[in-house]
Amino acid sequence: MQGNLSHISLTDLLVLATSGKKSGVLKLARGKETVEVFLTDGNIVHATCPIGDGDKALLYPVTWGEGTFNLQPNGAAPATTIRKTSTEILDEVKAMTHEWEIILDVIPSGKAVFKIANLPQDNTGPITVPNVGWRVLSKLDGVRTVQDIAEILRIPFAYTAKVIYTLYQAKLVELAQPIDKPIADTVPPALLNRMTSILTEVIGPMAPLVLRDQIETLGASLETLPEAKLDELVALISREISDGRLKNKFEESMFQEISNFKRF
Repeated sequence: MQGNLSHISLTDLLVLATSGKKSGVLKLARGKETVEVFLTDGNIVHATCPIGDGDKALLYPVTWGEGTFNLQPNGAAPATTIRKTSTEILDEVKAMTHEWEIILDVIPSGKAVFKIANLPQDNTGPITVPNVGWRVLSKLDGVRTVQDIAEILRIPFAYTAKVIYTLYQAKLVELAQPIDKPIADTVPPALLNRMTSILTEVIGPMAPLVLRDQIETLGASLETLPEAKLDELVALISREISDGRLKNKFEESMFQEISNFKRF
């Protein structure tokens, strides 16, 4: 079982894996970010992500709109960090996914910046903020982005955004600067040139034509391909490579190139 997260939601993917009594490791990837979910007879027993293990690793990819997934049947969990039932886990993921659609109206991207709001002078009553709320508030300085704060506190971006949204609704924080809905960035020519070179090493001189055809399949051109479509493009091109060893070489090389590109 493998594919792209732009075609199936995280919730539906987990439903397929658990209801199908799958065993192994479900690997989710978006650029340099990787989440691994270990299953035993349909039960999720362990998950790991860039900020830690356990329940929070399952919520880490809730905000992903793209990326790849691959269920590998051979993969024993190194530990048991999740003890909830599959139903409980799916309910949490569904709830967070629904909340995320609402949160996007206030926090359209991880680049949004917030600051502590100035309370009205007549507000003299006590203010109650939960522990995690104080942790987030302590990092708000009008400069750090929501993504920065999530990484500093090592909690999922979706959960950090949820906390900030709650603080925003309580009028305790406000946007440090107007944030518009993000406009999709296009893939720079340098990265497409690297992709062409790597593909040429694998399939020969037909590489530029294959690349162009697959980009057109995504409804774009060399000049207009959105960054968000990179993982999907790699998956489409991989299907055109029949040799398993060469396919792996292409995918590994491209994901490394994409990771390097997204660092800057």
